[in-house]
Amino acid sequence: MTVTVDEKRCIACGMCAYAAPEVFRVVGSASTVIAQPEGKSPRVRDAANGCPVNAIRVEG
Repeated sequence: MTVTVDEKRCIACGMCAYAAPEVFRVVGSASTVIAQPEGKSPRVRDAANGCPVNAIRVEG
């Protein structure tokens, strides 16, 4: 599983960092991926699905 955040779309609401703090962190005005998840993480998919501006992409 590979996770990316489109920093141009991100509004730094923090929902992803709340859902999967081991993967996401809000830095400045956007969320960033601090570590790629190992295996398939349902919490990361939940974070991506819950992003209000669809800034998170999950592949794999």
